[in-house]
Amino acid sequence: MKFLISVIILLSTVGCISQKDNQTSTISEVTFNAHTRGAMENINLIDNTVTYKDYNTTKTYSITKDKKEQLLDLIKNLELKSISELKAPSDKRATDAALHASLQIRTTNETYISSDFDHDNPPNELKPIIDLLRDFVK
Repeated sequence: MKFLISVIILLSTVGCISQKDNQTSTISEVTFNAHTRGAMENINLIDNTVTYKDYNTTKTYSITKDKKEQLLDLIKNLELKSISELKAPSDKRATDAALHASLQIRTTNETYISSDFDHDNPPNELKPIIDLLRDFVK
């Protein structure tokens, strides 16, 4: 009986691990979007192309496969289904002191959208991803 329970636990653990790996292997798009009255910033990654937009400019950048893998590795550490529940560390956006921002991760099957946060103060779980996206467009 103990052996059977151990096998069931092992199989369910392997299933969860492969499901978490699968969630990032099918990522098709990553978007950081920030806006308020009079200002906006959008960074969009599709394949190895990053597009940066604000009200004045639109620029396109190519990133290396290694840079994209670095981003995907950061995303692998997230529980995508729960990013909409992340708490923002500050609330300046409520008084237009900061842009309203969110992170969207699209897979082939589903789109995951984070909770809103101040563009310059994301939840700790999202900060490395957003910092890397911003590095892509410097």
